[in-house]
Amino acid sequence: MGKFSTRLIRKGALISETRDVLSTWDFGRSVKDNLHQVVTDHVLHAKSEAWMREMVVTLSSRFSAMPPPELHSLGWLARAPIASDVWQACLLWHIGRVDTLYYEFAVDWLFQQFQNGIYLLRTEDCVPFVKACVKRQSRHKRELSEYGTVRAARDLLRMASDVGLLTPGTPKQFAHYHLPEDAFLYILHAIHSSTGSVEKTVNRLDWRMYFMVPADVERELLRLHQFRKLHYEVAGSLAQLKLPCASVADYARELAA
Repeated sequence: MGKFSTRLIRKGALISETRDVLSTWDFGRSVKDNLHQVVTDHVLHAKSEAWMREMVVTLSSRFSAMPPPELHSLGWLARAPIASDVWQACLLWHIGRVDTLYYEFAVDWLFQQFQNGIYLLRTEDCVPFVKACVKRQSRHKRELSEYGTVRAARDLLRMASDVGLLTPGTPKQFAHYHLPEDAFLYILHAIHSSTGSVEKTVNRLDWRMYFMVPADVERELLRLHQFRKLHYEVAGSLAQLKLPCASVADYARELAA
């Protein structure tokens, strides 16, 4: 489902811009028509025409890679009166779904640095990962230039900083990050609807994007069960999970209500 392209990370996460665009989204129109309207209505406050074009191209690439139900869920979420940290955490999950380079960076390289207790993160530290990832994904296509490789490594670290996982500035450090409850429930609905299995949901690699391991996920499920936010029971190897809503779209609409 995902795309492998350094263009997707070049302009950063575009957190507030994505929310502004999707807040006015017409679910009955195509991505192309919606983005044309965004430009016509000056929804994006770009510093130049060139920057506007770059943002629209990036958003078009991301949105076009999302199945309509996922894009609609994100659209409802954009209209919900939720805190910015909830929005950016949910947006990050969708970015991971469509951006193969960022996803592999997050669940593989960045997660391992976190697990290993690495203190400082520099662009040059990430370069070997980018080279290996590009070589694996590109197959017989032309590889990135040396400058392109360094830029991709820098952009990946900046993306993680945009969403609060890393500190700003250079070199970067791991921030004290905690996945907000509403974002956890949104992502949980989305993951569980695709796995249909409690075990697969708890063990999904997606949680690594938030530095969570299965034990962390299970601990959060038990906490939410205690506060009656969901139903979660474990008996030996059997686990039962009942979520507040039938789908992630329903949960997003509930948050927007």
